[in-house]
Amino acid sequence: MFGIGIGELILVLIAALIALGPEKLPQMAKALGKAYTEFMKAGEEVKKSFREAAAQTGVKGPEKAQAAEPGNGPVPGKDKEEA
Repeated sequence: MFGIGIGELILVLIAALIALGPEKLPQMAKALGKAYTEFMKAGEEVKKSFREAAAQTGVKGPEKAQAAEPGNGPVPGKDKEEA
């Protein structure tokens, strides 16, 4: 989960408890949960709009460009006949 181990997560929770106090910690956790949910919903809406735009333009899906793969690009200083 985000590259954080159990020990580190416990340390962060203890620090949050000390910094916020036991009264505000549940409120902050609830607010963070809501913000995360809204962020994920917005991300899904963006994905949906990209899919719709791709469908309207006839794009099938992401394709790898052969030139982007190592060894498939043109070799500087060589003509096509030599390669």
